[in-house]
Amino acid sequence: MKIYRIVAVILLVFSITTHAYSPSTTGFQFLRTQVGARPAGMAGAFVAVPGDVNSLYYNPASIAVIGKRTASFTYLNDLLDFNSGFIGYVHPRMGLGNFGFSVLYKDYGQFDKMDQYGQEMGTFGANSISLNASYAITAAENLYIGATGKYIRASIENYSADAVALDAGVMYVMPKHELTFAAGIYNLGTATSAFVETKDDLPLCLRAGFSKKLAHLPLLLSANAYKYSDEAWQAAIGGEFTLSDYVLLRLGYDFIGRKMHVDASDDTFAGAAIGLGFLWKQIKIDYSYTSYGVLGSLNRFTISSHF
Repeated sequence: MKIYRIVAVILLVFSITTHAYSPSTTGFQFLRTQVGARPAGMAGAFVAVPGDVNSLYYNPASIAVIGKRTASFTYLNDLLDFNSGFIGYVHPRMGLGNFGFSVLYKDYGQFDKMDQYGQEMGTFGANSISLNASYAITAAENLYIGATGKYIRASIENYSADAVALDAGVMYVMPKHELTFAAGIYNLGTATSAFVETKDDLPLCLRAGFSKKLAHLPLLLSANAYKYSDEAWQAAIGGEFTLSDYVLLRLGYDFIGRKMHVDASDDTFAGAAIGLGFLWKQIKIDYSYTSYGVLGSLNRFTISSHF
């Protein structure tokens, strides 16, 4: 397939979705949580990295190149000690392509419940979850497309809100040059119920980027541009160094970190990320650290394996 056709496919994804944008404050913000210590160590610049189970979140088209059953679990100690996690599984060769299933959740913990007079009335909890089913196929030589259907639910005490959404992605690989281009749309959908009366919009997002394995350096370089419906365009860049057959070093920077600066000394590295990966037989253990400046930092741990 000619390269101009691939570019046309990617541009079509953007042209179809541009009309969906309208400036607003969106709900279901937990859907913006990065998943996987490997992608987070590269600052989320992962839309064009093929063959990783965490691509169930970053680009469903990427799972089309996974050749073995693969599972992954990520734990995130979020800001304010919220707990978040991601579970993903890819099963290859189901029909025309590969099938994947994933769960993204966030538990906000317990809070004190009080009446209008300040009297304690026990505690209440809050949590959010997204149940996702993905499918990806090889559309043409080196061209992959995929989609994810989502059921989303957010709960606060006895109140809840539900939504359904779709992610869709495209990826083109140039094996000779070890170069990959990709783009996708995420959280295209609608709330089906509200906490009280008003239904929240979903955090609609566009991503596009590339990844490249350098010829004379053990480095995978990746870059993304992304836009949420109620924000300006942002960019992220990341790299993965192969230190040995068993150890990987990752670095990344998300330029949205510049908006986190409030002239505090802790803001110096806002948006920066670093991570390590360890390979042992068929098991991979990953860790990442992401700085949010004065707001705090995030630590992610991932264990994954193919079988």
